[in-house]
Formats: sequence, structure tokens, C-alpha cells
Amino acid sequence: MEQLIIAIVIIALGFYVFKFYPFEKGNVMKLVIGAIFIILTAICKRLAIMIPLFGAESLKIGFEYIPLMLAGYFLSPSYAFVVGLCSDVIGLILVPTGFPFFGFTLGTILVSVIPSLIREHSKKISPQNVLRIVVGLIFVLGIGASIYIGQLDSISISETTYQLHFQQKITLISLCLLLMMIFIVIIYIIKHRINVQEAKTFSTWILCVVATEIVVTLCLTPLWLDMMYHIPWTISLCIRVVKECAVLPIEIFIGYCLIPLIQRIWIRLEK
Repeated sequence: MEQLIIAIVIIALGFYVFKFYPFEKGNVMKLVIGAIFIILTAICKRLAIMIPLFGAESLKIGFEYIPLMLAGYFLSPSYAFVVGLCSDVIGLILVPTGFPFFGFTLGTILVSVIPSLIREHSKKISPQNVLRIVVGLIFVLGIGASIYIGQLDSISISETTYQLHFQQKITLISLCLLLMMIFIVIIYIIKHRINVQEAKTFSTWILCVVATEIVVTLCLTPLWLDMMYHIPWTISLCIRVVKECAVLPIEIFIGYCLIPLIQRIWIRLEK
């Protein structure tokens, strides 16, 4: 039943993006760019790093979200939908995992579609308001993560349960709050050193990354793991909260550094 409901959601999302953001007739270049992002996603899936956490290799840091979000940032939602869907299918072909679970397919699609929708709608919002939304999301994420970690007593990794002591909680909470403050300070420093257009690009990209990670990584993925393997949502979420402390700055700053390069390549291809 869950598979059927998720499949209907995927179809409904596809209907929405193709109805309101259809393919541009005769624009082959966007299809080529989309294909390049699909290839980059497949390559990045092979570059995942496992980091020990609480004495076990349990924290996976991957880079496949970056090309997917960049595809959404530069392409319209319909192209982003195809990029996400094809990336998931190719991933299943390269690394077969049995019968596919449509929840992860939906997650991969959303990683590309959410930035595209944000980019489309942020055009109507002033750079100052985009920045306020970004700072608000980072603040809520940092405070929410700290409160969540504070109320945890144990965490399960690889079928092993670890007790969280007061000192460990304080360390994790301090890390979350410190990174939150660093993010906000860096955002304002960069904003005052770049022009208005670059500030809008920077703020929009951060909004794309933070919104995508909140929806897909912190909300949907733990739900899919609960459905498939009966891993409690709260336990899975704890690992992902810690993961975001490392992943968010990587995705934000690598992606932002690549945006000007991709824009220059795009302009040359259009000539």
C-alpha cells in the first residue's frame, strides 16, 4: 500500500511540473545539460565517505546531492524531475538493491525539483527577504537539532545501542549551535562583500540546500527507513542531525563556488 501511495505522489508531482513548467520545444541544450548532471550524480555516488561515529563506521557523507541540486538550480522543474528520476534509475542499475522502494525514488526527484521550484518562486522575492528566510531556517534547524539531541537518552547504530551521557549531549549541542552561528555570521559577511545580484544567488542557493536537506534528509528518509526496516524514526533522525552539521557547509560552499563556473559554460554553449 505504501508503494502505491508513493507512486501516486510521484505521478502527481510529475503531472504538476510538466503542466506548469513544460519542456521548451527545440531546446536540446537543456537536455544535454541534464544528461551531464545525471552522469555527475552517478560518479558522485561512488565518492561517498564513511565516518566513524560512536566507535562505528556509521556516518555516510556523500556528494550526489550537489549535482542534483545544481541541476534543479539551473533547469526548470520539468527538466529537474527527469534528472532526479533518471539518476535514481541509473543508480539502481549500477548498484542493484532488489525491488526498488519508490520512497527513495521520490526523495531523489525532490532533491532536484525543490531547488528548481525555489529558484522559480524566489524571483518574486527581494534578496533581503530571501536572506531572512535562509537565516530563519538555519536558526530553526540549529535550535531544533539541539532540543532533539538534548532529550535523547540512547542511540542505536548497526544494531548496537549507545547511551548518550550528559557530556556527549553537551558536545553535540554545542557543535550544532556553533555551526549555526558560524553559518549566520559567514552569510552576513559574504553578503556585505558581494554585489546585490551575487547576494541574491548566494541566498537562493543556501535556501535551496537547507530546504532540500530538511525535507528529504531529515523528514522523508527516516520515514522510508521506518517503513522498510522498522528503524524508529527518532533514532534514524538523530544520526542525520549530526550528519547535517558536516554536510550542509560542504554542499553550500562547493555548490556556490560551482555556480559561476556553470553559468560561464552555459553562456558559451548558448553562443
